[in-house]
Amino acid sequence: MNRILLLIDHKENRRLLAEWLEPRHPVVVADSEAALGQPFDLGIVDGPALHRWVKEIQSRREADRPRFLPFLLIVPRHDVGLFKQHLWESIDELIINPVDKVELQVRVDVLLRSRQFSSELKVRNDELETYAQALTHDLRAPVRVISSFAKLLINEQPEKLNARGQHQLERIYSVAEQAWELIDSLLAFSRLGQKKIALRSVRLASLVESCLRNVEEEVEAAKGEVRVEGDLPAVQADPTLLKAALTNLLSNAVKYVAPGTRPRVTLSASVRVGICRIEIQDNGIGISSENLGRIFSPFVRLHSIEEYPGFGLGLSTVQKVIEIMGGRVGADSSEGIGSRFWIELEVAEPQERREAR
Repeated sequence: MNRILLLIDHKENRRLLAEWLEPRHPVVVADSEAALGQPFDLGIVDGPALHRWVKEIQSRREADRPRFLPFLLIVPRHDVGLFKQHLWESIDELIINPVDKVELQVRVDVLLRSRQFSSELKVRNDELETYAQALTHDLRAPVRVISSFAKLLINEQPEKLNARGQHQLERIYSVAEQAWELIDSLLAFSRLGQKKIALRSVRLASLVESCLRNVEEEVEAAKGEVRVEGDLPAVQADPTLLKAALTNLLSNAVKYVAPGTRPRVTLSASVRVGICRIEIQDNGIGISSENLGRIFSPFVRLHSIEEYPGFGLGLSTVQKVIEIMGGRVGADSSEGIGSRFWIELEVAEPQERREAR
């Protein structure tokens, strides 16, 4: 049954709320920090209590993630403008005092349903994680046996194999290793979104330098070139996720070129209305208009694995991690000419503005 925690300093308001809510829900009246450690599904807080308990509320909400733990603020209309941004980030709904009972009931019901949905979603995600781990374990075992025996025969019995047999064994080993990598990719893809992310100001210039180091060997092997044009601003992002996305796009830009073509890749960024757009332009093989809408779907491959290695999970992973950070990703392309992939994320606020909040 849904449990409601009252963090209300005003004694009469606390009494009235408890009397009105108790016939419908179990109610806990908080009188100390320990109350925030109890199980509850919705917190109702007034202004003075929010100011006093804001850090504890934020910690409790963080501890409950990925489940949604809602907080409803009750405040007089004339006090609404007194709250700073960091306080608003600790609550999910606002209701003006004096309270309309019908409005209060609707907001309480909506927040409790949201809590219930997020709890059910966590259960389903946990079940999927368990299933994915069991499945990958069961798949890994036979693949590893095949790979190990093929490698053993290649290394220890070469004199008993003719050229054709040697080639076939090497092919078996190569395919087994690809299957192993695919299993790892599937497990990593299934876990996206489960990791707690920490959005913060990320210096794009430094992050791009790190991404370029990651693809340095690929660029040198292809005798290619990657240029960074213009200034790169700071963005609001999770640095690990953004680095993975940009590295993937840069690697693709180097890889998907016609035979004999030296990759020429340009990375740039522009800012408009608080949004940073990062663009990666290449001179690759391009994508036809009929295929452009499919490229971010899992397991979509437009070319054979012999032509261009991969499992068709890279771009879907990029899309997923960018959306987790609240951004957007897309592409423009012409077949035979090249592609331009773009990522849009919020520009990070200057430090002095954040400190003034």
